[in-house]
Parts: sequence; structure tokens; C-alpha cells
Amino acid sequence: MRDQPKILDCENEPLANSGLIQPGGALLFMEKGSRQFRYVSANAESLLGEPAADLLGQDGDDWLAGVLPDMGALPTAAGQRLQLTAGVDLGAGDLDVLITTTGSGWLLELEPSVPADQAQQPPSLAAITDTMTTEQLHHVQQQLVDAIRRVIGFERVMLYRFHPDWTGEVIAESAAATAKTYLGLRFPASDIPAIARALYAQTPYRHVPDTRATPIPILSRSGEATALDLTWSDLRSVSPVHVQYLENMGVMSSFSVSIMVDGRLWGLVACHHPSAKTIPLARRDDCRALVSAYVDHFKVYQRSVQQEIHQDLTQSLDRLQAALDAGAPIATAFADQFAPLAQRFAASGAALWVDRDLTLLGDPADREALSALHDWCLREQSDAIAAFDQLPEALLSQLADQQRGFSGFLSIGMRALRHGNALLQLYLLRPEEVSEIAWAGDPEKPLAATPDGLRLSPRDSFDKWVEVRRGFSKPWSDTDRFAAEQLRERLMQLL
Repeated sequence: MRDQPKILDCENEPLANSGLIQPGGALLFMEKGSRQFRYVSANAESLLGEPAADLLGQDGDDWLAGVLPDMGALPTAAGQRLQLTAGVDLGAGDLDVLITTTGSGWLLELEPSVPADQAQQPPSLAAITDTMTTEQLHHVQQQLVDAIRRVIGFERVMLYRFHPDWTGEVIAESAAATAKTYLGLRFPASDIPAIARALYAQTPYRHVPDTRATPIPILSRSGEATALDLTWSDLRSVSPVHVQYLENMGVMSSFSVSIMVDGRLWGLVACHHPSAKTIPLARRDDCRALVSAYVDHFKVYQRSVQQEIHQDLTQSLDRLQAALDAGAPIATAFADQFAPLAQRFAASGAALWVDRDLTLLGDPADREALSALHDWCLREQSDAIAAFDQLPEALLSQLADQQRGFSGFLSIGMRALRHGNALLQLYLLRPEEVSEIAWAGDPEKPLAATPDGLRLSPRDSFDKWVEVRRGFSKPWSDTDRFAAEQLRERLMQLL
């Protein structure tokens, strides 16, 4: 049999260990143990007044004391940043200074400082309120992209939210009248692969001033420069695949601000411009502050939604408890109180297993299909709560010729300690919902031949491309999952 072609992709690129920086500034790396400059970018002399060869091996503490005598203590925690606007002039004009701690030392990055317009106050978002509706959240999201566009002057600014499968969707946009719109379009998960998402989760933003700029090598007296971890570097070089991706979109400068919610990468503010454009360090920090303010608003919205869920579940489960206290079996009590739960979870029906006894709730579904679903979950699922908007392949093949009546399910499992430690498994069911997903171009990546094999290449077109999706239910949202967690917690107290 012929060998299968080798498929290369961005997941294999050493994004944080390129040994290169973008040419917009100079980089020094001071090692923790020796306190010496172990790595220096080759362009150091043009900004710092000393050749890289002379800086390598110098005592970093002495150098900092000489150029930044009032700096204070270095940051200590990995990823912690010390920012000094127009902090030093070494003969080439004022330089902004950014010092960031890594696991083995400190990255010192110096960029030409751009004077700020002191008369212009950075824009802000609406004042925080105690509660927030969905409509109010949408208003704040539009405020966010409009404000960031005013700060940086880019052609397009998008609020990009990740879905649970790591595909992304543009949910708010501010753009020039002549710019192409991506509002409402979906992007495949491979556009921002896991290795890039991990970097976004650790850094406040990512700036590419000019996709055409030639990267600058990092020099070292011993060892390869690729050993230097550039995860937290603002100047870190750009993946050639990402450069091609941006150029295919007609973008020459990009800026992305990470949105972290509850310790997880929730999304990005993604900014595009058709020509080279540098965002000064202070303006990048203004954008970070705007995103932080948006996260505060979003958390208020989350709490508002969660409070509504608590109220709904409390009413439903109070009635369930009353039925159980009156002596009703678990299955009967659930059947009587299923309607409000079905409404909360947008479920067409449900299957309740108490040990091996099955009770159908809501719209009837095929009992044999539900038995197969239950057996598969007991065998393959260890999570107390699991959600699928498409049946697993093993179940699809097993149930292909049966009338299932559902295409998605959310399972909640527990032990009913007050009822003989019975195994209770609730499956909330959703029917097939034929839907259209509007993608920014065909999400299937083309293959390009390289000397090392076939490489997944960025698509050439980002025009709207509509996929008709069948065999899926309405997706289970983060709100659905939260409600499921709360329902399980309350049921464990009752049963």
C-alpha cells in the first residue's frame, strides 16, 4: 500500500520558540541564575546604542541600574509585566519599556515611544449595573468594539466568541463603511489552533504591525536562540502560516486582545487593518483595560442569568419535593413536574432511568433507542453531566434504522441516596434542528505541497459560505450546562 501523504499544520509550529522577533523593537533576556543577558536581538544597536555582541554576557542588574535607576523591583511571577512609557532614551529617542517575567528570567522589550494625545481621554464603557439583560449586554459589546476602534484607528474591530468546539463567531463588529463585514460569520477551530489559543490564554494581547516585515534573529553566545521561551513577548515573531492567512484576508496589520472569563479563553477582540500600522504600548494597554471592563459587564450578565435559573429551578423542585414528601415515586414526581424543566432546557422530551426502570417524559421517543443510549453512556461516559448536539458515531451506526426521535441529549447522573442508593440517570432530549451556518469561506482547508509533505494552507476566500447542517440538535449552551449542574446539585439534596 502506498504511503499516506504527511499532513503538516500550525499545531506543529514552535510558535513560542521561533528564535525571532518582529522588527518594531529590541529584545534582551536576563537570566535568573547568572543575572546576565543571555539573549539579545540582532537589531539592539539601532535602539540601545550598543551592539548585540557587547550586550551579551553583560550584568543585567548593572545595565538596568544605569539606564532605569528609578525602575524599582523586577516583577516576579511568570507573565507579570512592568510597563514604562517613554521610560528611557539611549540615543535613538524615547523608548517604551516592557519587562516581563518568564520561568527562567526576564524579557526586556524596548520600542520607540509614540507621544499620546493628552487632550484625548481613552473611551470607556457604560457604568456597571447590578443586573443586565441580553439586550443590554449586546449594547455593551457594540460599545466595546466601537471604543477599541477609536483607540487604535483600525479599519475593522470584531468581538469574536469561541463556541464549545472552539469554532469562533463574530458577534459584534465596528468597521469602516467600505470594509467587508464578518458579523455573524463562523470561523473553523483550525483558524486559531490549540497551540495559538494556549498563547492567547497566557498573554493580554497580540500585535502584528506589518505582515511584510522581515523578522529579526535573536543572538546568543551559547545554545540555540530557539531555546528562549517567547510566550509572553510582545515582539514575538509571526508564524508564516498566520502571515499568509492575514494576507489572504487583505490584512497587513492585526491586533487581538484576549478575553478571559473564569480562567478560560472566552474569545478575542480581533482587529484588522489593510496597511501597516503600529499601536503604541500605552494604547495597547488602553485596549486591555477596555476588555477587562467588558469582562466585568459580562460577569454581571452571567450572574443575572444564573439568578433567573436559580429561581426557576427552585419553583420546579419545591413542587417535586412536595410530591415526594406526599409519597409519590420518583418517576411519578418527575413526570408531573417535567413541563417547567422541559421549558428551561428547551427539551422535547426526556428519559428517566431509576436503576433499570425507564420512564418516558414529554414527547415519546423510541424505547429501544433510549436503552442503547443509556447503555452507551454507562459504558463510555464517566462525567456526571455530558452534552451532545449530535449522537456519537457508535450510537448513530447502532440506531441507523430506528426512529430515534432525538438528535441531541444532555445526561445528568447521580445516586439517589435516600431511595436505596438507586442509580438515577436523566436524559434531556432535543430533536434534529436543520440549521444553516454561515462560514467565512469554506471551512475545509486546502492542501499545499511543500518539500516536507502536504501542508494545510489558509483558504484564499473568506466570502460567506453557507453550510446546511443536518443530524444535529440545537446546541447545548454554557447556560444549559450551568442549569444542569444546579439541577443535579439540588436533586442530590432531595433524593
